[in-house]
Amino acid sequence: MLNSGISDILPIPDAALGAIAYVIDAVTGIIGGTRRWRTMPWMVILFGIAVGPLGLVSILLVILQPVLFNSWCTLCLTSAVISIWMIGPAMDETLASMQYIKGVKDSGKSGWKAFWGFNQ
Repeated sequence: MLNSGISDILPIPDAALGAIAYVIDAVTGIIGGTRRWRTMPWMVILFGIAVGPLGLVSILLVILQPVLFNSWCTLCLTSAVISIWMIGPAMDETLASMQYIKGVKDSGKSGWKAFWGFNQ
């Protein structure tokens, strides 16, 4: 997997790109508390944007392993399981934030201010 054509598509190693993505996931997942879907919707939506594509890429890479390369990578499979496991909770929180913003907007207040957490 490390020397496949897929790993050479980008100018940086795909493992480095994955590490960067996981750092972004961790940082955006840690910032804020349990009520951040209302207090920091922008962070929650950023978290959802970070987690969603990473999970989809992981699924794609797991499918490509046996189909194109006739091999399995334990680290890649572990990474994919973690990424896929994160999708559900991240999307639930993202949906809660988007519904909160819509509710604020429907009540006649500024959805933009709610997005940035100023509508408390």
